[in-house]
Amino acid sequence: MIIKYLLKQRRTDTLQALFTLLLLSSFTACKKEQESQPAPQVPSVSVVHVGGRDYTTRTIGKHTWTTINYDGPGGVPYRPGNEKPEYGRYYTLEEASAIALPAGWRLPTRQDYTALAESQGVVFTKNRATGQEAIKKMTSTANWRTVRGTNTSGFDAHPAGYSFRNGEPMDGDISEFWTADGSTFSIQERATGDAYTILFYASDSPAYRFNLRFVKDN
Repeated sequence: MIIKYLLKQRRTDTLQALFTLLLLSSFTACKKEQESQPAPQVPSVSVVHVGGRDYTTRTIGKHTWTTINYDGPGGVPYRPGNEKPEYGRYYTLEEASAIALPAGWRLPTRQDYTALAESQGVVFTKNRATGQEAIKKMTSTANWRTVRGTNTSGFDAHPAGYSFRNGEPMDGDISEFWTADGSTFSIQERATGDAYTILFYASDSPAYRFNLRFVKDN
């Protein structure tokens, strides 16, 4: 009887040890699997304070950009009452150049806008990009007449148009921003209504007003 008891107890101890070993192996495997999973990539989004209000920013490529059209002092609104606040306001180059920005921030250059587009896969030929699907990554999902953007970059360019001689802008097919050198960066719907084109214009006439974004180096 004693021998039978000891044998039974030994089998029980062995089974318990095996069960414990299985539990430890399972825990270790799960832990390794969890540790090997890459951390989720969270977009770098913050705010910058300019002209009395906060503007959301996002890191895109090698720069950090404001992702809302400037709506500070001066300039002219889209319409009386400004029923599309996402369009912000429209400024002359002189007004744009006089805006006081926090340290590190600036009015973008043509090169900054080119780098922004290229970070999304846009390819330029002589400062022009035509009919490329990648341009949609920079444009808003709303307000465009026929081509809907995807805004996967977070830049969120709305078709606010521009103002000439303080007239009301014609919106729906052009998103255009001042550059520091007096040219403009323009995203336009093609006449065919099936794609976008990016162009740079020399538009430093005081009769024109365009939207503003700001940028800083990372």
